[in-house]
Amino acid sequence: MTENLYSEYPEAYDALYAEKDYDAEVEFVLSEFEAAAESTPDQRRALVLGCGTGEHGKRLRAEGFDVVGVDKYPAMVERARTKTDAEFRVGELPDLPVEESFDLVWFPFTVVQHLDPDAVADSLRAAADRLAEGGVLVFDQISGEDFGDSASLRTYPSEDGTYARLTHVHEADDGASRYDALVFTPDGEFFVDTHRLFDHDDSYLEGVCNVLDLSVERFGWYDEEADPDETGHVVYVAQ
Repeated sequence: MTENLYSEYPEAYDALYAEKDYDAEVEFVLSEFEAAAESTPDQRRALVLGCGTGEHGKRLRAEGFDVVGVDKYPAMVERARTKTDAEFRVGELPDLPVEESFDLVWFPFTVVQHLDPDAVADSLRAAADRLAEGGVLVFDQISGEDFGDSASLRTYPSEDGTYARLTHVHEADDGASRYDALVFTPDGEFFVDTHRLFDHDDSYLEGVCNVLDLSVERFGWYDEEADPDETGHVVYVAQ
């Protein structure tokens, strides 16, 4: 898998997702955390798994959390470190480079779907093992049915110029949605990027959480009012 966007071009990643509503996602998670967590303000510690270039961690840090972000790609971690004084480490699920416990553990933006099906249970267990007493675990999933077998071309203006991405989404042999893309940079260069997202069975994800003694509530995509069964995009909040 040539996940070059993550491994080699973190600045392009930020340009492609500059319009992503990170603020709304963090606001939703904080709302659920405050409603469910038993921690006091001076115990607010957050672990962001698959932290990417640090946008979620930066916002959690601004909200007063002690933040540790973990990502498998050193390039993403290096860029995240330029944005905030949160701590970022290189590591890959399910073997996490952390021993501490956290009041909030979050897999943002399809991180769980990047995991092969046989790695999901161990990864959720690793996350649950880092939860403090009364802590909250959040992860999400988008439905691949929304994309089908489709192609798209989009442009993304940035301070450095305009990026463009030509993407073809199709079903892979292993049942995942495969995203094959050509990304064109403002300097006239281009690179290939490929990744897969698995649609993990909803009852399986909830069952894993139940085995880990976590109760689960489902929401639409970072929206307390949205019906996940209608949107197909689900946020799981477990404690």
